[in-house]
Amino acid sequence: MKRAGAAFVVLGILALLAMPAAWIAPTPAFAVESAAGRKDPARAITSQLICPCSCGEILSGCTCDTGKAMQGFVTDALKSGKGKDQIVASLVAKYGEVIRGAPKAEGFNLIVWIAPFVATAIGFLIAALVLRRWVGRRRVAVQGPGGTVGGGLIGAPTTADQDLARLRARAEAELKRMGE
Repeated sequence: MKRAGAAFVVLGILALLAMPAAWIAPTPAFAVESAAGRKDPARAITSQLICPCSCGEILSGCTCDTGKAMQGFVTDALKSGKGKDQIVASLVAKYGEVIRGAPKAEGFNLIVWIAPFVATAIGFLIAALVLRRWVGRRRVAVQGPGGTVGGGLIGAPTTADQDLARLRARAEAELKRMGE
């Protein structure tokens, strides 16, 4: 039983260690986006913002009037020599934090970044405890209360064997009555 518990703990630790690696590892979409950012810096900025109108699309793919105006603003600001941070800051000042694709990782917004990992870790812990308990119950049921298989001495009738014998005798008695 201790071995199974240790295996669950090891699996939980490995899962916790794998989560940040999967989060940090570059994805194909990220590779395409970073390559597009080198070719088109306006698209790199607009792909990280959300249109503030009711369409709610990513700004780089938005076709509404507000989205087109914001795309034009980004392009004009880049041509005038402003940097990405300045452009994003001016758009956030005008439209609010809602246009960011992801909240800044500071202050209260840290909960958005940390909570999924904490919830996942708690879920793995609960799953490990439940599985450990199920495995423990199954072993007790198989081994019996005395710790031996069947719960008694080898060859000695157990309560299950006695119940089966009583049921068999009752069934035979009922069959005899029905046959008469």
